[in-house]
Amino acid sequence: MSQKNRDKSIVNGNGSNISFVEKTAYGLGDGATGIALTAVTSFLLYFYTDVIGIGATVLGTIFFISRTFDVFTDIGMGYVLDRTNSKHGKARPWILWMMIPHAISLILLFLVSDTWGTATTLIFITITYNFYFLSFTAINIPYGTLGALISQDQMERTKLNVFRMFSYYAIMLLVSNFTLPFVNLFGNGANAWRITMTIFAVVLIIMFSINFLFTKERVKPSEDKEENQKIPFKLGLKLLLTNKYWLILVPILAAGWLLTNFIQGATIYYAEHLLGDASLVGLLTLLFLIPLLIAFLVLPYFANKLGRKNVIIYGMILVIAGSLFMLLAPSNLILVGIGSIIRGFGFAPVMGTAYAMIADTIDYGEWKQGIRIEGLVYSGGAFSTKIGSSLAAGSIGWILGWAGYISKGSEQPDNVYSVIKLLYIYFPIISAIIIIIGLFFYNLDKFYPKILKELQERSTNK
Repeated sequence: MSQKNRDKSIVNGNGSNISFVEKTAYGLGDGATGIALTAVTSFLLYFYTDVIGIGATVLGTIFFISRTFDVFTDIGMGYVLDRTNSKHGKARPWILWMMIPHAISLILLFLVSDTWGTATTLIFITITYNFYFLSFTAINIPYGTLGALISQDQMERTKLNVFRMFSYYAIMLLVSNFTLPFVNLFGNGANAWRITMTIFAVVLIIMFSINFLFTKERVKPSEDKEENQKIPFKLGLKLLLTNKYWLILVPILAAGWLLTNFIQGATIYYAEHLLGDASLVGLLTLLFLIPLLIAFLVLPYFANKLGRKNVIIYGMILVIAGSLFMLLAPSNLILVGIGSIIRGFGFAPVMGTAYAMIADTIDYGEWKQGIRIEGLVYSGGAFSTKIGSSLAAGSIGWILGWAGYISKGSEQPDNVYSVIKLLYIYFPIISAIIIIIGLFFYNLDKFYPKILKELQERSTNK
C-alpha cells in the first residue's frame, strides 16, 4: 500500500498502519509535559514552604487565582490553533515553537531565593507561575490536539492515548523518585533544586523534539478547510458550548486530574508527617505508578471488550476501595502501600481513555454542527488539567494553612495530621465518585461508528 493510501485509510478510520515508532514519539510528548508538571505538582509547594519558607495559605491563593486566568488562555489558544496553517501542519509547529520557552519556565519557578524580601518573592512567584502555565497552554493544547489529527479510528486513538499516558506516568515515576536524590547530590539547598530543574528542562526539550520529528498530521475536515479556518471566535465558542459530550467530559477529566493532583501534591506531606520519613515519597509514588503502568499495557484489550465507559467506572471503584483500605491504619506503611497499589490499578482507565474520548467529541461536533474545531474542543482537555491541578494546589495550600501548618517545621499541630489524611485519602474518594456520576450521562460510543461513516461520506462527496 502506498503512503498516500495508508494515510487515507487512517483518515477513514483504519488506523492499523500507524507505526510503533510514531505512537512512541507521540507518547514522548506527554512524557515531556510530565517532567515539568510532576516537578511543579509534587515539589513546588514543598520547595516554597519548606525550603524558601513561604506560608502555605498565601501560596494556595496565588496558585488558585493564577490558574483561574487559564480559563481565558486555554480558549484563546484553542481558537488560535484552529486558525493555524503551516508547512508543519496545525498542531506540530506549536510544539516546535514552544518547547524551549516551556523548559525555561520550569527553571524560573525554582530561581526564587530565601534571601529575598517577602514582597519580591511573592511577585516573582506570581509572574513565573503564570509564565509557566501560559507556556504550558501554548504547547499542551496543540500536543493533545495532535492525537485527533493522527487518526480518527477509536481504538487507534485509545492506543495513542495509552502511549501518552504510559509515558506521562513513567516520567512521573522517575521525576518523583530522582528529584530528592538529585537535590541531595547537588548540596540539598535552593541551588541544588535549580540544578535539578535545569537537567529536567534539557530532557524535556529532547523529548518534545522527538515528538515533533516523528509524528504526522493526517485528519482533514470533511468540509471546506478554508471555511473552517475563518470561523469567528464567537461562533466557535457557541459550537463548543453546545457540544454536549464535550460538556460532560470536561468535568470528568477535571475530576481525574483533581484526583491525581491531590495524591501527587499531598504525598510528600503524608510521607513526612504521617509515615515519619519524607524520603518515602519515592516509594509511595512507585507503589501507585507501577500498577498504573502495568494496567496501561492491558487497557486497550479491556476497553475493547467492556467499553471505555465501563472500564473507567470499574477503575474508580478500585480507587475508592484502595483509599478505604488505607483508612484501616493510615500510619502503617504496609497498608498504605497496598492501598496505593489498588489505587494505581484503578486510576489507569480514566487517564488511559478519557483524552481519546475528547477526540471523539471533535468528530461529534463536526457531524452535528458541520464545522470542525479541534483546537477549541481540545482546549477543554487542557483546561480540565489546569482546573484539577489548580483546585488541588490551592486546596492543599489553603487547608494546610488553615490547620496551622508550620513552614520548615518537623512538629506540627494535631490538625495538620488530620487534614493531610483528608487530602491524601478522602479527597481522591470524592473525585472518583464525581467521575462515576458524570459517566452515567455519556453514551457517545454507542453511535460513534455512524458518525464516522457519515463524515467519510461527506468527505468523499465534497
